[in-house]
Amino acid sequence: MKFDFISPSHKYLNDVLYIIRQGITEKKTHLKKGLREGLNTQTLVDTFNIIGTSRLDNKKWIGVQKEHENISSTAREDIYFYLNDDNYTRIFYAEAKRLPKYKTLKDEEYVISDNLGPNNKTSGGIERYKAAIHGRDNIKKNGMIAFVENQSIIEWLKLVNDKISKFYPDDSLLLKCDNEHEFISTHKYDDESKGIFEMHHFWIPLF
Repeated sequence: MKFDFISPSHKYLNDVLYIIRQGITEKKTHLKKGLREGLNTQTLVDTFNIIGTSRLDNKKWIGVQKEHENISSTAREDIYFYLNDDNYTRIFYAEAKRLPKYKTLKDEEYVISDNLGPNNKTSGGIERYKAAIHGRDNIKKNGMIAFVENQSIIEWLKLVNDKISKFYPDDSLLLKCDNEHEFISTHKYDDESKGIFEMHHFWIPLF
């Protein structure tokens, strides 16, 4: 999939990406393999929030919190970024995933759930954004953070991209960015009338 349609119109995108990159740089040695995903996520969120609310240029203020509540569903985004206006306007959402998923060696729910559970739960990271369970229609740029606990980044990248090719052939693969362990991809919503969205991926090796 070509990237000609990616728009730079997200006013705060560069600030959000800076917050994430800087937070990971500062706290990656504090993140632990085998620790509950939520605890590693909380460490990052606390750091993101300090950077966004006190260390941005031009007096910008971007708050960051964990587990965004939705009115229309029980699904929660792991991380959300917001402004200090009357509505605390949300500007960016991010989902955190372990690679591999808990209590497995090679399984993952980064792309799509296996749908083998009793409730046929939609739990894949990219899958949830495509189904509009995560994110918002008016926010076309979202993020994912992966805590990589085994195998190499290259091995996981091949596995994830192979899965995208199999289940979502009209979407782009994860493509390498200039920053280490950072990727970008674009995806169609399941409801194609909603158009296309962009994903920024940050992978953190913990081995």
